[in-house]
Amino acid sequence: MRSSYLLYNKIIAAPLAAIIIYCGIYPLLGNWTVQCQVEKATRHACIGCGLTRGIHQALLFHFDKALEWNPSSLLILSFFLIALIMRFGINILLSKTEDIKRVRTLLYSDVIFSVLMFLFCFRHFFTADILR
Repeated sequence: MRSSYLLYNKIIAAPLAAIIIYCGIYPLLGNWTVQCQVEKATRHACIGCGLTRGIHQALLFHFDKALEWNPSSLLILSFFLIALIMRFGINILLSKTEDIKRVRTLLYSDVIFSVLMFLFCFRHFFTADILR
């Protein structure tokens, strides 16, 4: 159980790190923006429009500009960063813990906290009001 969860943590950590790196680098490459298909079809920005640039601005500590690009950018970035840190922390704790009850408690706590954190940080994406 422990080895499969450690593998799961590595599989989850890789895309989280890739997303953070992508959002940090992509806007620096110039005006290669991908046009939002919802905005193209409806002429209204969707709830995810500006998220990459907003996260990029937050990574540069320009939080006011990040909120201008997308009000959810700080929450989404905080989810990615906390989840990435948790993956490394859980790996360290699991490698040092031998007691099976502690391992189970740690795993259940990780799953519950991760799901609640996801629901909190992405709560704006679950509303009926998809368009801003």
